[in-house]
Amino acid sequence: MSYQKEFKKTLLSQPHCILGKYGVSDEFISHVTKLLKRYKIIKVKALKSVATKSNIEELAQKIAKLTNSYLIDIRGKIFILSLYDIKKFN
Repeated sequence: MSYQKEFKKTLLSQPHCILGKYGVSDEFISHVTKLLKRYKIIKVKALKSVATKSNIEELAQKIAKLTNSYLIDIRGKIFILSLYDIKKFN
């Protein structure tokens, strides 16, 4: 399956994990890392209690940096992370 198809499939699917009231904890980072190893591209949803429109990009960048992944897309309070840089595939 091509990377573009995988991206579209992930974009239309349910979130793989939810960033909850405990925020970016060590447990959350290890969970996201395990999901990335398994699926290669994942969708993360942030709850209202953690993310606002102004800080969602900061949260997403922080999680991407801590998990050694790439931030692919942000839509509202949902963002997509990938182990690979999508720009290499375009």
